[in-house]
Amino acid sequence: MTSIPASKSAISALKLEQRVERDVKAGIPELDRTRHTESEESIRAYVANEVVGKVHRKRQDEIDEQAGARNELHIRQLYQELGNTDRELSKKIESRKSALLQELQQSARDLASARADLEIFRHNNGLTRDAEYRESKLLHYATIFFIVIFETGLNAFFLSRGSELGLLGGFFQAFILSLVNLGLAVFIASSLRNLFHVHILRKLCFGVLFVAFSAASIYFVLGVGHYREALEANPFTASQVAVTSLWADPWGIRDFNSWIMVIVSAIALSALVAKFFVVEDRYPGYTAISRRVRDLQRRWLELCGDAFNEVGDAVDETQQVLSEKDRQLRSQFIQFKASIERSEEIRREYEEDIARAQALLDELVRYYQSHSARIMNRRAAYFGELLRFELGTLPKLNTVGLDQHREELQFFEKMVASLDREYAAAMELIGERWEKARADIRDFIGRVERENGLGTP
Repeated sequence: MTSIPASKSAISALKLEQRVERDVKAGIPELDRTRHTESEESIRAYVANEVVGKVHRKRQDEIDEQAGARNELHIRQLYQELGNTDRELSKKIESRKSALLQELQQSARDLASARADLEIFRHNNGLTRDAEYRESKLLHYATIFFIVIFETGLNAFFLSRGSELGLLGGFFQAFILSLVNLGLAVFIASSLRNLFHVHILRKLCFGVLFVAFSAASIYFVLGVGHYREALEANPFTASQVAVTSLWADPWGIRDFNSWIMVIVSAIALSALVAKFFVVEDRYPGYTAISRRVRDLQRRWLELCGDAFNEVGDAVDETQQVLSEKDRQLRSQFIQFKASIERSEEIRREYEEDIARAQALLDELVRYYQSHSARIMNRRAAYFGELLRFELGTLPKLNTVGLDQHREELQFFEKMVASLDREYAAAMELIGERWEKARADIRDFIGRVERENGLGTP
């Protein structure tokens, strides 16, 4: 769309017809003349100031907008950062590697110390085998929970008859009995495990405790049966009667349901004892120290893997950043070049606007003269030549920034021409840094293992 208004709009804005009528009445447009009238000169001033001035401001704003957009681009900075990839990657790798190597060193010391403690423990206790225990604690506790709930559910039915709260009261009583069974199972399993200890005195002490806890467990299980039998007779005196009958005749249970409770409690107690015994190694304390060594061994292996992964992540991150900078640099170069071409186009459009403004001026002067001739009813006045713009007085576009950016474009074109080579060289350098970092980490891990004796135990 042209920036120069149509002649009709200019005639209307100038009120040219009224101006002609006024000049005719004043006798200004004489027949033959070689000088332009004041009105004709005002037409040139109007086109130069109002029309061309408005177009100049618009084109200058467009030129400035393009220059501002080019100034916001960071092509040189991106190219410099691309060249500094090796330095940045080296800093990043050294930073991460330093922290990882310190953590590896500490983990190796902890593992070496735990292994030494394990060997001392084996030597002092005459052990030549590995500890045998269950790895999953979750499964262990889930099984115990199932046994306790199963025992509680079965006993709740038998105890509900003598409770004021019915089945709910029987459930709470049965649950308390199951917890007591659980505690007894823990003590019996611990005492049984200590019977395998190397020290004779410790074996004798825990042998006595094992017999005591086993006897207490038998009496407790039989007491449950006596309590269930006493509930049938009188719930309010059941506890007192159960204790009396238990001391008088422990096996004197005559109710079938009470014997079922005894059997259920005995089975649950035996299952809990077996579970607590087999979940750890039969030798006391062997499981804890062996588990600690295995946990530290697992931690050491994880840290070794993490050391490579951390450095690998740093390399991958640098490669992604490098690719992104390469993409941004090419994109900004295209924008920079397109902006310069657009600025050149704006300047050409302004020159075309000047030519169209001159044509508009000629048309307005002709209209002024022809309209005055029609009013005066004689031939058109001769005025020598049409008005021309004095090009030196017209506003010029400020393209200082454009000229400077055109010079920069030549440098950028050479830079982009070598960008593929620079990018490939940077990627190759990243690969070399990665291989060197991996070799350094392997050497460090090998040295730490030798210094701390972390070979196969």
